[in-house]
Amino acid sequence: MGRLRAYVGNMIMIKHALAGIHVVEVAMYIPGPACTQILAGMGARVTKVERPGGDPMRVMPPLDAAGQSPQFVALNSGKQSVTLDLKSAAGAAALRDLARTADVLVDGFRPGVLDRLGVGAAALRAKNPHLIYCAISGFGAAADDSGMAGHDLNFVARSGFLAMTTAGGEPAMPGAQLADLTSGLVAATAILAALHARERTGAGAFLDVPMDDSARWLMEPWYAVSQAGIAVDAEKGHMISGNMACYRVYPTADGRHLAVAALERHFWDRFCATIGRPDLAPRHEDLDQPALIAEVAVEIARRPLTEWATIFAEVDACVSPVRTVAEAAYGPASVKLPVR
Repeated sequence: MGRLRAYVGNMIMIKHALAGIHVVEVAMYIPGPACTQILAGMGARVTKVERPGGDPMRVMPPLDAAGQSPQFVALNSGKQSVTLDLKSAAGAAALRDLARTADVLVDGFRPGVLDRLGVGAAALRAKNPHLIYCAISGFGAAADDSGMAGHDLNFVARSGFLAMTTAGGEPAMPGAQLADLTSGLVAATAILAALHARERTGAGAFLDVPMDDSARWLMEPWYAVSQAGIAVDAEKGHMISGNMACYRVYPTADGRHLAVAALERHFWDRFCATIGRPDLAPRHEDLDQPALIAEVAVEIARRPLTEWATIFAEVDACVSPVRTVAEAAYGPASVKLPVR
């Protein structure tokens, strides 16, 4: 989110687009804070309501030298934090006061939790009909299983994403919180639309953003394929699952990896020429892809990643180094790779 804010910060009109908008966040962990951090990057003022003891994300490992979570800082920097015990009459009253003049409230709890405390959508919007109340939950307020718990892995598993992301025939664990962050992005998008609509109508809104649906959104193109009667099997053949030589990850001489996404023929031709095997170019769509993959793998394994990164930095062929997190975060010079 910090990098997103940096990008937004370079776009002056967007940076101030939500100036004057007050967002109240009643959420923990990632989805709600990710949503409001996007809004903060566009100029909104965010008040983060934390329970006594604080958002558990504050102390979720890994921790830095100061004993706090860098992930928490990334998702919550620039927000004003207030501690309220919403189970107490005073805490609930304080939230009602905040919501009375707020533009947006983001609720990150299971459906019904804030309602039982007297600070749910109906109660708050009755006092402030201009309020845009966005509820982010696992399955949504209207679902039969709305009260069920779930985490990121559950939602990407239910969506079919894990079945399409395999390694050696087994579902591969995602290295980032896809459903969490996607639901934050979907919620922010819905809030922006509701703010735009309010400019015309003056009316607020209730927005229901299930994480389950947000994860499914990632898979919509593949649902369309399946619904068209075409079998979808990650191991047997779609072009972005690593079954084609032109679109896969190859080991390099130093045990690192190079990502090749030369799907189109002109990119593939340049790739083959650059690795010194122009003779492989006509085999772009060979039926025997395993044999072609093996030949490409031999060539890629001849050089370390830093050499390939330098070479392909000058070639428009959709080839990238597989960076570590430290490299991708632009860490110390010693771990940088050439950046195009």
